Amino acid sequence: MNGNAHRNEEGHKALILKAIAEGGLGFAAQWVHDAVNAEQVLYAESLARVTESDGTVHGAGTFVSLLERQDHWFALDLRILDMVLSALAADETLVLGCNLSVASLSHPDRFADIFGRITHQPELSSRLIVEVTETYPLVGTAIERVKMIRSLGCRIAIDDFGSGFATPASLLQITSDIVKIDAAFLRDNRRGRDGRDSLSHLVGFAACFAPFVVVEGIETEAQLEAARAAGATHVQGFLLSRPVSLPQLCRRNGKGGLRGVG
Repeated sequence: MNGNAHRNEEGHKALILKAIAEGGLGFAAQWVHDAVNAEQVLYAESLARVTESDGTVHGAGTFVSLLERQDHWFALDLRILDMVLSALAADETLVLGCNLSVASLSHPDRFADIFGRITHQPELSSRLIVEVTETYPLVGTAIERVKMIRSLGCRIAIDDFGSGFATPASLLQITSDIVKIDAAFLRDNRRGRDGRDSLSHLVGFAACFAPFVVVEGIETEAQLEAARAAGATHVQGFLLSRPVSLPQLCRRNGKGGLRGVG
């Protein structure tokens, strides 16, 4: 990284941390829809957002990797989890997904904080879906800790399957309820010699390990049809719904009727 790029990164990090310190951390939520009947929703994924004092909003994609490198991401993991649990406590009809990184699960003190928050409100566990984000390999103690969280009644989703460290080995190690196929496999869907496309093979593999398979990144009707043809049970993306604030989410939930993971 050259000097200018480093200064720009440091400046961006400073803005993000300042906004968080001033109460700018929050989350939007995006529905996960039934692949056949998009009016039916499985749950809503919580997506971290940081809002600066001037109203500028930063999505997680613009700051997650930066904060991970600086070891600040755990604090966000924990604070978003607190917000999600508060939202679940306030509305007993909601089912929310909350991203927790393998790095957070691997660190004993950090995991103790996470586990303590979930066990403190056991009545919420059945409506909390922990989306495991594999920024580091899911091995060793992290596997056991995912199992501990699931034993509380939470559902486990493997996020961005097929990218980074979210590999087939992950599915062999733990019992997951949901596998979310990374959007890259939808964009680069290829026809194989057997006549089936690569997305179908990936969805079929994931379905061997979890009852719900979500294809992420649905932005066009053609992509929705490809996900359906591949056998996905659920889909997520801008074509069907965009991330919304919690009040907007609750209004949609009240109208549409939530179908939570059973």
